[in-house]
Amino acid sequence: MEDALEVIERLNPRFHSFITVLHESAAAAAKESQSRLARGAGKGPLDGIPVSVKDVLYIKGVRCTAGSKILSDSIAPYDAPAVRMLKDAGAVIVGTTNMHEFAAGVTSENPHFGPVRNPWDPARVAGGSSGGSAASVSMGMSVAALGTDTACSVRIPASLCGIVGMKPTYGRVSRLGVIPLAPSFDTVGTLTSTVRDAASVLQAIAGHQEGGSTTGTTPVPSYSEGLAGERRTFRVGVPRGYFASGVNQQVLESFSKFLDDLRSLGCKLEDIELEGVQEAAARFYPIRRAEATAFHLGWLDKTPELYGEDVRKLLELGRGVSAVDYIAALNARPSLIEAFSRSMGGCDVMVVPCTTVSAPKIGEGSVSISGKQVDTYSALNRLTLPFNVTGFPAMSVPMMPAEGLPIGAQIVARPFDEPVIFAVGAEYEEEFGPFPTPPPA
Repeated sequence: MEDALEVIERLNPRFHSFITVLHESAAAAAKESQSRLARGAGKGPLDGIPVSVKDVLYIKGVRCTAGSKILSDSIAPYDAPAVRMLKDAGAVIVGTTNMHEFAAGVTSENPHFGPVRNPWDPARVAGGSSGGSAASVSMGMSVAALGTDTACSVRIPASLCGIVGMKPTYGRVSRLGVIPLAPSFDTVGTLTSTVRDAASVLQAIAGHQEGGSTTGTTPVPSYSEGLAGERRTFRVGVPRGYFASGVNQQVLESFSKFLDDLRSLGCKLEDIELEGVQEAAARFYPIRRAEATAFHLGWLDKTPELYGEDVRKLLELGRGVSAVDYIAALNARPSLIEAFSRSMGGCDVMVVPCTTVSAPKIGEGSVSISGKQVDTYSALNRLTLPFNVTGFPAMSVPMMPAEGLPIGAQIVARPFDEPVIFAVGAEYEEEFGPFPTPPPA
């Protein structure tokens, strides 16, 4: 905890990872944990572990801004269940992390609290919208962090910052106490340095909440139990048609090496065709735009000038979504879930690159892919958002760097099959880790 607070104090003014740092309460909680552990009275599996929380989840008595000027003085009235469960497991909350305003973007270039800078290259974005959470873990400001993922927002910053980002199944973790972007997709996820840490943190926050409609009732298995024992043979689907084009060559080379690494572990790779993936992307936008605009409508009408320009423009798009298009998109989701499951066939997981490029530079509105300019928003979320439409769990793990910068591979499984994702990721991590850390800042 002392190390984490020292790094925050030294680097946060430059990297803008945190919005609110809880110096006094974190130090006090750490001393309390130390005392408990000395007495053999540990509180839980995360006792004393410094954890940061994206500034979109409620922490009772702490301001929750969602990265916006609009909520700059808003104080959380209660702990979000995910935060409460972290505390129950003994974790110490060190602060709330910077983000793309209202989680409505993919870079975490925040006009109100400063752009979150990438630990590997401060001139580049950390990814979004949970950029501050990812950067805080990458730089040692916290051991783990919570983020939210609506289209990409845990996995992209994990990919660009070289850490592990886990988006569990939709409904696996409560969304209560989370300022929404699009409730049909919003998912609380974890950002950690290792796969095993991801399993431990998800274990602490997963599960049905009594009286809450945002979590399913599927029992939570022991995620760490599947990480022990003899190495297993996994069938891995590779939907090459999905990422054969529109992906930076360096990313494809890194992913090819990742596939070779999986083969060396004994995984059986199979080419598959991901049925319905284009429709999933098309169905995403009416839902995301309509739900986000509906939540923000009052502020958009009364104080539009308080938004960052990029977020305001995105939110305005929802005004043009018809009720027919919105309902049709919602109704298409069950068939898309079936199509994705059918595409996997007998495979345990499927794997795809996480992002089409490594971290763009701050302020770079487009990136070059195969000689063509692609807007940064599309370049970063194209390979992630279909798994929000279907609610499939997906985890980004670091691959070999692309152009000297981190890049991630997604391991994807069927709903509520997080244990197999952790098992594949842990075997890869054990054989080819530990994952590299950024150069000293």
